[in-house]
This record gives sequence, structure tokens and C-alpha cells, in this order.
Amino acid sequence: MRFAIDLLSCLLGAVIAAGLVYHYFLLLTGGRHTNAPADSNDLSTLRFALITPAHNEQDVIAATVRRLRQIDYPVAYFDVHVVADHCSDATAATAEAAGASVHIRSDEPRGRKGYAVDWLIKRLLVDSRHYDAIAVFDADSRVDRDFLTVVQRLFADGAQVVQGRHVIANPDNSLFSALADADMRLNNRIRNQAKENLGLSARLMGDAMVFRRQVLEQHPWIGAQSLTEDRDYGIYLVTQRVRIRYTPDAFSLGQAVTRWKDATPQRLRWYGGAFDLQRRYLRVLWSLTWRQRYWDALDKFLELALPPFSLLALGSVALIILQLVGALLSRQPSSLFWGSATLLFLAVLYPFLGLIATRAPRRAFQAMLIGPFYVLWRVWIGLWVRLRYRNLSWSRTRRLEQDAPVEPE
Repeated sequence: MRFAIDLLSCLLGAVIAAGLVYHYFLLLTGGRHTNAPADSNDLSTLRFALITPAHNEQDVIAATVRRLRQIDYPVAYFDVHVVADHCSDATAATAEAAGASVHIRSDEPRGRKGYAVDWLIKRLLVDSRHYDAIAVFDADSRVDRDFLTVVQRLFADGAQVVQGRHVIANPDNSLFSALADADMRLNNRIRNQAKENLGLSARLMGDAMVFRRQVLEQHPWIGAQSLTEDRDYGIYLVTQRVRIRYTPDAFSLGQAVTRWKDATPQRLRWYGGAFDLQRRYLRVLWSLTWRQRYWDALDKFLELALPPFSLLALGSVALIILQLVGALLSRQPSSLFWGSATLLFLAVLYPFLGLIATRAPRRAFQAMLIGPFYVLWRVWIGLWVRLRYRNLSWSRTRRLEQDAPVEPE
């Protein structure tokens, strides 16, 4: 019995250690903030189409359109487009009154954001204004005024796709939104900055992402039917050797849901999408890694193959419990106990180090008090997805007017 427990501990510990090494490596390499290339008088002025897919977003869409139109960039060189996707409210009229070009979509299929994004991109690629790039924003985005200027400099530096920094605008609204802010700091600011510093592709986040026209023409938007269409398209671009650049200097604020019950359908969708990506891309990414020594593919393979941090944290607790059970059965401590304790310590320490590296406010550290419940909740969602994957469907993220981001000064 003791041999079986030790063997299981070694296997579980190896998986946890591999996952923690990957996360700590990104933490160490992502702490350094690299600025966008310096401005230059020789830059050509690019023409941008700023698009926002919206389904029944009348409460937040007007402020989003106004904010986009206030971007500090030559007015003649960007246009704001909103696709009102199967709306039953006043989204279209509200967006048009705020100054957007509104596109009414009533075509099938319906029910997923990716359908609307794909539909509008195809329309804009044949638009007579011949846009040089298309930027995608959420319906509640509050975009920094310098966003397009920063992106333009990156494009002049050779970038083909740019992912900006998504910032949670309402971390003080609830403990859950504070946890979402902490999560975003680790997954966007640390993870994407690390990949940028290492010369790898950032993860597309669905908001504040910009594509050169040539990329969308040569590699049409895929994943319209995916539960996580942005991440799907990002991995596809990596398989086509298109690098996704990241800059924290081009940022957009958006609200996080404030209640567990509103977040659960969203997380089910994300986890279901990640499961689907594993099934479709793991073999392709490994083939590119093994045959072509393509390190960006290896990074995306590890990102999909390794357990998420919540599962690593819970696994480290399970590992300690397993060691204690073994010690009780054999009436002597295992030599593996201190190694297991080290893994648990590193798992607990990791999010705090990430918050320190991103200079998170006190509220984010306070939210860590319910971190264990957050981990259990995410693990439960992951298990539910595995058991009932085929029953998942896309669900709109519920945005409440009182949680809408405050427009920056």
C-alpha cells in the first residue's frame, strides 16, 4: 500500500511540478514591462475600422461608442462600427445615436459572438474605404485615448497582430470582481508580457485586439462556431506562423461580473472552449514543435496540455493529504513529504507574487482570502465541462448598468 501511495505521489507531484515551473517561468520573465517602439515622424497614418459586436447591449453601447470616437488619432482615419446581432432591444438605435456605423445582422446562424465578428469582418474587407487594420472591442470597452497611436507604432515595427491590455474596471464592486481583477493580472499582464519578452505569441483576449488587413485576408477568421473564438483564432494564427504581439501601453477597461451565478455560465463556456481546443490543436502543435522546432507552437502546446493553475493548487493540497494518509498507514513519515509541502507552498505563493509584480491594490490581496473557494469553484466547472461537454452552449456575458466602467478622464 505504501509503495502504491508513493508511486501515485511521484506521478502527481511530477505533473504539479511541471505546471508550477511553467507558471513561475512566465512570472519571472513577465515582470519586466517593455514599452512600445518610440514615436517617429516617418510613420504613415493607417486607416482603422473599430468594430464592436453587440447583442442586446443598449445599457452600455453608447458610452463605448463615444469613447472609441474620442480616441486621439486623426478623425478621417478611423471609423466605429457596431454589429447589432439579433438584438431585441434598442442597441442599434442607441449605437447610431452615439455616432457609430451600425450593421444589423439577422442572418443565421445565431447565438455566438464569433458569428457576428466573422460577418462584419467580411463586410469591412470589401468596404470601399479599404481599411489597413481592424480592431475588435467588447460592447462595454472604455478604450485609452492613445490606443491607436501605440498600435500604429507596433505595426510600423513589423507587427501583424496586436493584443492590448485588458483591465478590469470594477474591482471594488464585489469580492468576485476583485478576484477577476487578480486573475486578469496573472493571465493578461504577466502571461502575455512574458510571451512578448520571449518573442512568443500572446493570447488573444477577445477585447483590444487588432489585425492587419493582410492577416485577415490570408488567414480568414476561424472559430466562429467556437465557444472561445478569440483564443481559437489566436492558436490558429500561431500554426500559420503569425506572431501576436502584446503591449500593455494600449489598454481597454471592461467590467467583470460581480456575482458567482453570473460568472458560472461564462466560465463554463471558456472551459468548454479550452477542452475543444485541446482536442483539435494538441497534435498539430506537437507536430510543429517536434518536426520544425517551432517554439511558439511548444508554448501553446504547454498552455493547452498542462493543468490550469486552479487544478495545480488543488492537486498540491491532495498531494499533502495523500502523504499524510500514507504516514498514518505505515506509521512513519514519507521521504516525499517535504517535497510535497514545497509544491504546496509554491502554489500558495504564486498568486501573491503575481499581484506584487503587477502592483495590485490592497483589495486584490484581500480577495485572496476567498481564493480557496474560487479554486474549488473553477475545478468544479472544469469537471462539469469534462462530463457534459456536448451539452454546452454559448451564453452572453451579463453586463449590468451599475457595473459599467467609469470613463477615464
